[in-house]
Amino acid sequence: MIPTPFMFEANLSDEDFQKIGRLSLRWSHIEHVAGDCLKTMLRLTYQEATVVVFPMSLEQRVNRMTELSEITPLPEEARFPFSEFKILFRGIQYVRNNVIHAIVGGDGWDHFHLRSKNRTLSKAEIFGSEEITNYTAHVVITLRYALGPKEGPWPPALPIDPRYQSFFA
Repeated sequence: MIPTPFMFEANLSDEDFQKIGRLSLRWSHIEHVAGDCLKTMLRLTYQEATVVVFPMSLEQRVNRMTELSEITPLPEEARFPFSEFKILFRGIQYVRNNVIHAIVGGDGWDHFHLRSKNRTLSKAEIFGSEEITNYTAHVVITLRYALGPKEGPWPPALPIDPRYQSFFA
């Protein structure tokens, strides 16, 4: 294998890389489920959604969902998870973009700097987002089931905890 030329890698543990990978996949799945929510609201097939919905950014998906919900009200059981998701996704997006598009640096090689926005998150701040990431995943999955037919059992009830609700408000 060709060795890496990047100095930061020696300063991140295997556990750090695992956690970054785990969070990245969770963020990707949250975005996918949000797209699935919009697909369901538009009553599209997966083939149609691949052309119309899935090329959209997460923000565009949420904006379209909001616009649609103003035209056709959401089912009662979808209202709370949607209102939560509209708040939570911005925080998740903030952390995700700062990890996925950042350079790693700092004295201890433990800061992720996003040059395009001139913002930096520490490894501790990123890893500290795991709880809210998990809560957001529960919220968006609950929303998807609440929007209409979905195979499989309903997800468990949301972990209602005042520390998480409207976390980024």
